[in-house]
Amino acid sequence: MSDFDLVIIGGGPAGLTAGLYAARANMNAVLLEAKDVGGEILNTDLIEDWPGEESITGRALADRMAGHARKFGLRVETYAPVEKVRTEGDRKIITMADGTVHTALAVIVSVGGEPIKLGVPGEVEYHGRGVSYCAVCDGAFFKGADLAVVGGGDSAFQEGLFLTRFAKKLYVVHRRGEFRAQAILQDRLLGMDQVEMITPAQVREIGGNGDVKWIDVVREGKLERVPVEGVFIFIGFKPVGRQLFEDHIDHDPSGYLVTDQYMQTNIPGVYAVGDTRQQLAKQITTAVGDATTAVLHAERYIEELKHAERAFPKAERAAVAEATRALRTLRVRAGQTVIRQGERGEDFFIVMRGTLEIVHTDVAGADKMVRTVGEGDSFGEIALLGDGTRTAAVRAVTDSEILVMGRDAFSRIVSSSPAAREEIEARAAERIAELRGGGVR
Repeated sequence: MSDFDLVIIGGGPAGLTAGLYAARANMNAVLLEAKDVGGEILNTDLIEDWPGEESITGRALADRMAGHARKFGLRVETYAPVEKVRTEGDRKIITMADGTVHTALAVIVSVGGEPIKLGVPGEVEYHGRGVSYCAVCDGAFFKGADLAVVGGGDSAFQEGLFLTRFAKKLYVVHRRGEFRAQAILQDRLLGMDQVEMITPAQVREIGGNGDVKWIDVVREGKLERVPVEGVFIFIGFKPVGRQLFEDHIDHDPSGYLVTDQYMQTNIPGVYAVGDTRQQLAKQITTAVGDATTAVLHAERYIEELKHAERAFPKAERAAVAEATRALRTLRVRAGQTVIRQGERGEDFFIVMRGTLEIVHTDVAGADKMVRTVGEGDSFGEIALLGDGTRTAAVRAVTDSEILVMGRDAFSRIVSSSPAAREEIEARAAERIAELRGGGVR
């Protein structure tokens, strides 16, 4: 068993970007990929919408991205499929297909999806014998053949352009009269003499005599048989991320994982990026943007979780992880007051960086410095356990960064276990005694 701060599942552009940022931040991280790094771009011949590259092959871009991440020390394990992910307390338990188990405080899911099937007779029977979902993988086997591309989006047209290198005749079959592909792709492909559109039309059957020899399509209510030796299907992908999780993870009706603006799912410490999450566009550029946001937030989540667990050593770990999602960050300058004595308190505080002083004013109006607090210390529990009134003021001695936890999250942690409540109440009693004695710690 290996224990990591961060596990990245999936080695496409999103996963490699997350890995690059994690490595640059010296995080204890690993990227797990079921096949080879690169993901779906390995199935793409030319990429012409990656900033700074007028034209680059999918393989070349994947190699560059992987090499960049590895240069900074990212640990990458290829041909290492993940079987299941479950939550245990504050940890994510990642079980591999070979039985190996890893644990992590956070997981970034970037597994993308798998091709959507037509669901017509002959599709399964002829898979690998004329039916393909990857032109770059299989196109060269069909030199001089008549081929069909099924689909009307960017993927179908990009793969169709690749197939024109080999096809004698290329049919573009689409169920609608209009295509969704970018105009530049349509102009390139449909302007070729060897390309013919069959639209609006739907494939009804794929047939042959051991290998594909024809497809039946319905166009304008009439059945037509089109002689082809290869059928390349690009009608979309379905996400597979949610299938990895034993716990419920929020998803939309199509199976895409639902996230917030930080790429967080409903499970604390689990992020979804790229084609596996609900979003407007499925592009390399959006995938790497997702990943950048996710890994920066995951780094913050891990740091905050560790601080929260030190503040509540006897609380249930799952309760602390859930509370960490709701933490706010407060940055204060030296001399700034964080809380005032006598005001109502609704928050608990954990010091991440800096030094602060706790000052109590007695009935005579004299100030007494009770103690100083620094990184890893906490304050504010007396008001939350008692009548809600602050018993002392807190001022920053140096520029400081503080985590702020609301009353509801604090209450859930306190009630997570009898040991947690006992420990927190004992700490509050000790600090009340300090106030009465005016001692300094």
